[in-house]
Amino acid sequence: MGHTLVAGFSFLSAAGPTLSELNDKLTLDSTILSEQFYYWTVVVMWLIHVGFMSYESGASRRKNVMTTAMKNILTIAVVTPTFYYFGWWIYGCFDKGIIPFTPGDFIHSTHSSEVAMANFCSTTYPWAANLGPNITDHISGVFWAAFLLFSWTTASIMSGAIIERARLSAYLLLACILGSVIWILDASWGWSAYGFLNMRWGFHDSIAGLVVHGVAGAFTLGVLLNLGPRIGKYTKEGLARTFKPHNLHLTLMGLMLIFTGSYAFYAACLVIQSTTLPG
Repeated sequence: MGHTLVAGFSFLSAAGPTLSELNDKLTLDSTILSEQFYYWTVVVMWLIHVGFMSYESGASRRKNVMTTAMKNILTIAVVTPTFYYFGWWIYGCFDKGIIPFTPGDFIHSTHSSEVAMANFCSTTYPWAANLGPNITDHISGVFWAAFLLFSWTTASIMSGAIIERARLSAYLLLACILGSVIWILDASWGWSAYGFLNMRWGFHDSIAGLVVHGVAGAFTLGVLLNLGPRIGKYTKEGLARTFKPHNLHLTLMGLMLIFTGSYAFYAACLVIQSTTLPG
C-alpha cells in the first residue's frame, strides 16, 4: 500500500509542467495572439483603401472616374513588390541613419540593443527565411503585412490630393518613392525600437500622427507645389471654377469606409502580447 501511494505521488509530481515549460507556453501563446491580432488588423485596414477609391472616384469628374479608380488599385500593385524587395529592408537596416548596416557591423559589440538590431536587420532581406514560408515564425509575415498597409496608406494620402493633376505613370512612380522609401525610412528612425530618434532623443509618435500622416502630408505638399492647380481651375480673369463631385453619395460612402478601416489602422499601431496564461 505504501509503495502504491509513493508511486501515485511520484506520478502526480512528474505530470506537472515545469517553470521552463510554462514560460515556453506563455511565449508561444503571446506570439500566436500577436499573429492573430495583426492578421485581423490587416484585413480590416483594407477597407481604408476601398474607401479611398470610392471617395476619390466620387469626387472626380465623370470623365476621370476610371483613371482615378485604377490609380488606387495600381497603388497596391506597385507598392507591394517594391516594399517587399527593399522597403522592409530599409525599415530593418537604416535605424541609425541613411547608411545601412549589416549584422557583421556589430559582431564585436557588447551592447545588447545593437546586437538585437543587427539580428532584426538580417530578417528583413527579401531572401531571408522570415519573408518566405516559415511555419516556425508566427509574426514576421503579418507584421510585414501591417507595415505594407501603412505604405499603401501613405501613397493613398497623396493620391487623394492630386486627383486630376498628374499622369497615372507619374503618380505610380511617386507612390513607390513615398510608400517604399520615404515613409518607411522615417518609420525606421522613429518607430523601430532601435531607431536613433527613439534611442537618442526619446521620440514618441502617437498613433501614426507624424510618421505616417505627417510625412505623407509633407511629401504631398511638395508634389502639389510643383503640380499647381488642376487644368481649367481658374478663368482668364483669375476667378476660380468649382469642380463638383460627379457622385456625392459615392464620396460619402468612401469617407465612411475610411472611418471604419481607421479603427484597424490605429489598432495596428499597438503591440498586443499576453503576459499571463491562458493569454
